[in-house]
Amino acid sequence: MLYKNWLVLTLRWRSAFAQDRSFNRFLMIMVGLLATRGRGTLTAAISFFGQILSWSSDYRIFSRSDWKTSDLFLGVIHECKSYIQHQKRIVISLDDTGIHKSSRKIKQVSLMRDPLGPKYRPNLINGIRCLHVIAHIPSETYQLGSTGISIGFELSPPPKKPKKKASEDEWKEYRIAQKTRCLSVCGANLICNLRKDFDSVGLLQTILCVVDGGYTNKNFIQRMPETVDMIGRVRKDIRICLPAEENNKRKIYGATLPTPETIRSDDIWPIQNCECFYGKRMRNISFKEINNILWQNSAGKRRMRLIIVMPTPYKQPGHKKLRYNAPAYLITTDLYTPAEELIQAYFDRWEIEVLHRDLKTHVGLGQVQLWSENSVVR
Repeated sequence: MLYKNWLVLTLRWRSAFAQDRSFNRFLMIMVGLLATRGRGTLTAAISFFGQILSWSSDYRIFSRSDWKTSDLFLGVIHECKSYIQHQKRIVISLDDTGIHKSSRKIKQVSLMRDPLGPKYRPNLINGIRCLHVIAHIPSETYQLGSTGISIGFELSPPPKKPKKKASEDEWKEYRIAQKTRCLSVCGANLICNLRKDFDSVGLLQTILCVVDGGYTNKNFIQRMPETVDMIGRVRKDIRICLPAEENNKRKIYGATLPTPETIRSDDIWPIQNCECFYGKRMRNISFKEINNILWQNSAGKRRMRLIIVMPTPYKQPGHKKLRYNAPAYLITTDLYTPAEELIQAYFDRWEIEVLHRDLKTHVGLGQVQLWSENSVVR
């Protein structure tokens, strides 16, 4: 029954392939990757069906066959349409992750920081930097959170650094590539492409993109389309201000506001309360918000909204002492959605971290051993 349902879901991938035999061979490899035990290599997937003679045609599906990964995710968006078409907005989350690789011969491999290393000593590993986007499917049962579905995944390797004896033109191209291929720019381009995909399937609602602190900057915010709002975490010492008075047409920025840390500790701004679902149950959340502000360094003239989630008390298992979580300083371009819905969307962002673990541990993301540039991307 599960296998039949999976085949029905994958029928939307047929349009991405030029021939039926390529599509059927691709499905066989996918079944082998899901069903094989141990490392999820392409060899293990082919061997799952007992094929031991010629494997070249299976490898050419990824190295030479004419298809795009974005077309596969477009089929996933089609399947998600029935779950999110009646929602006021489409909530998605963007994050980057690294895939560990031992070979330096792969073109996309570069040195990256080991996320599992100790904080006091950053270790470097060989890996591939990737961008991942999920859509949050609301639960049909009340107070059960949301489910994350992958709708976008692409490699985002940094540019290769020239050698010391390289010419000035090579160094100039490298510095330009550093700006155009950074994570925030690549992430913004991925979100813009997903906006077009949603429009093509008839999902015209506004998108709310939830990001972490690495994407709340000028490169990302100012590249967002008008139909895409973002919410992300910022530092506690950013400089914000009020808009200038309407009568003053020459001036854009008005009076400077205190830092978010000062606003959190000052009693002038009232504390509000709401209920949000996280940690398997509904919890009381206290927050402060300031609407219609400007963040000159990153957002320019675009109006923003600051939401400060106050420290939440909790007790560790086996301890009586009451502890507090660190406050969260969130900034968003959405000026009208209720604050509790935006806070809930930010809490649901943790789903993408769980999905990273599941893809690497259970599905075998990054375990396929291939060198071809097209094969590594696919």
